[in-house]
Amino acid sequence: MDRLLIIADDFTGALDTGVQFSHMGITTQVFLHEDMDWDNIEDQVKVLVVDTQSRHIEPQEAYKRVYHLCREAGRRGVKFFYKKTDSTLRGNIGSEIAALMDACKMERLPFIPAYPKAGRTTKDGNQYVDDIPLHRTVFARDPLNPIEEAHIPSIINKQTDKEIHVIKTSHISRGLSMDEGKGIFVFDAMTEEDLVQISHMLTRRQDIMGVAGCAGFAPYLPRLFNLKSESREAGIENSLHKPILIVCGSVNQVSMSQVAYAEKQGIKSQLISPHMMVQDACLNRPDYETMTENTVQALMDHGCFILKTATEKGDIIPIRDHGDGPGGVSTYRMIAEFIGSLVRDVMKCINIGTLIVFGGDTALGIVEKLHCTAIIPKTELLTGIPLSTLESKLFKGTLITKAGGFGDEGTLMDIIGQRINCRKEGIRGC
Repeated sequence: MDRLLIIADDFTGALDTGVQFSHMGITTQVFLHEDMDWDNIEDQVKVLVVDTQSRHIEPQEAYKRVYHLCREAGRRGVKFFYKKTDSTLRGNIGSEIAALMDACKMERLPFIPAYPKAGRTTKDGNQYVDDIPLHRTVFARDPLNPIEEAHIPSIINKQTDKEIHVIKTSHISRGLSMDEGKGIFVFDAMTEEDLVQISHMLTRRQDIMGVAGCAGFAPYLPRLFNLKSESREAGIENSLHKPILIVCGSVNQVSMSQVAYAEKQGIKSQLISPHMMVQDACLNRPDYETMTENTVQALMDHGCFILKTATEKGDIIPIRDHGDGPGGVSTYRMIAEFIGSLVRDVMKCINIGTLIVFGGDTALGIVEKLHCTAIIPKTELLTGIPLSTLESKLFKGTLITKAGGFGDEGTLMDIIGQRINCRKEGIRGC
């Protein structure tokens, strides 16, 4: 059976890409890098999505993780590869694409970074978010992966010396191919129709075994790689079961505004003290026990509750005072582990119906503390917002994840049962 391996560098990216296949009826499973067990993957799984957890590490280590994963996948008979990248080009883009090409001995690799449905577009080799050059958006101030420019070839060339070619939309319409030159071919795309045209062009070729891009191009991969649907799960229930625990670990202004809007609609919340999360032995402190008890009580009283690590005013967690890694990475890891422990301990006291998490690092911290046995993407509630099922001893239910920068002000309220279902359940504030 021909399989596709998707290599993502963070957890929310793994899920929002994997869901593009599962809702087509293509059996898909998401794995964490350290839990990848090739010998126990069920035969019917056609799409393997692996979170290499490599967005915040050094480029050389990211290269090694992707290289060894792809080499092993090839040895195991995987025929097709998709290097999933962040739509705002955060992370080790150049080194990870180079690792895929080197591991699989690819001379040419198409890279389609656009996601028009989410407002991410590519023109003349530059990336835009809602028509604003990437380096002038909120992503320029990302605390771990600040973006300094919008020119994609320049971003890639910081980590690899492979040739970069920009394929404009006019080239595609004239039927120009990738035959001239070797290296990475960055495709412009402003609309969904542009993605369709790129898909047609690549499908006509016989030598494409690997592609790079964000979740936006993933729906076109089944046709490109001839992945057949086996079945569709009928009637996936989109209504959310209470109690609903919302965890916002993202410090992106978009996510914070979504939380602020939900609070104005009556959803109760609690700000986790930054100082609590970075203290040694914080889980043994009385205030940690109090926060756990208050969260459980709020879920029982209201049916829907938000835990957040920053306010709508942008009170960014003081990572630079505590972090000992590049950009405070170690402290962010500490914070993710703290939040994971808090959610785990809340779940020991109350059966959560739905877990909603903003931020890839936060979601990963929770999943690791829950010791999940299976992560299965099911459907996409909104663009870039997948609904998955999570299985562990403490939680067997619905997980909804969102990257920090996706959505608009009302997105969280749209997610929460899409309002109508909340009212049916009697959740206050909906």
